[in-house]
Amino acid sequence: MRDELCGHRSGWLSLARLTCARQSSRNPPRTLGYACDYQTVCASMFGQMRVVEKRQLLSTEEISRTLNRLAHEIVEKSGGAHDLALIGVRRRGVPLSERLAGAIKSFAHVDVPVGTLDITLYRDDLSTVGPQPVVQSTNIDFPVDNRDLVIVDDVLYTGRTIRAAMNGLFDLGRPKRVRLLVLIDRGHRELPIEATFVGQTIQTSDTEIVEVRLKEIDREERVMLVDRVP
Repeated sequence: MRDELCGHRSGWLSLARLTCARQSSRNPPRTLGYACDYQTVCASMFGQMRVVEKRQLLSTEEISRTLNRLAHEIVEKSGGAHDLALIGVRRRGVPLSERLAGAIKSFAHVDVPVGTLDITLYRDDLSTVGPQPVVQSTNIDFPVDNRDLVIVDDVLYTGRTIRAAMNGLFDLGRPKRVRLLVLIDRGHRELPIEATFVGQTIQTSDTEIVEVRLKEIDREERVMLVDRVP
């Protein structure tokens, strides 16, 4: 489902998904996928609350510098790049992993393979209650056995999405090591999962949303902290 259903800002869609998740926790869907109509939820939601931008966490230039730093950290902590592979969590983890692979190639001169995981029913940044996230589909065209894998996602929150990602990877084989890279760590963990590579760590409240906007998906480039208000 495209973000444009609620405007192009990912945080607006997150609010709709949060409402869907709560509805579905009371009436669980029979099939994988989101269990309610985002457009209907958005229409009713905007009559009840609004989203206010509080501050910018990262600009376009800061995102670029952060990813370049993280690319160097990956190679340094891995002792090279020859056994590395990046796994992007759809949606925004995918362009992030592709950018990281490009950065690594520019200075290490190694083509790091990139795979993707599509995780449903619900994503971590939605404060979900109810069914656990599960791997819906994968696009990994290389063997994961004995690979040094780095899962890439935009925001780390409760840790449930990453647990689902790790379960999916181990279903495919036996990696040598699995680590996590996130652009933003916003806290509020519910599971003992931490990222090895972190772009920025921030403190957030339960009502706040971290919006990662990337040009490949959102046609703009920045990270914002927004809040829901009545």
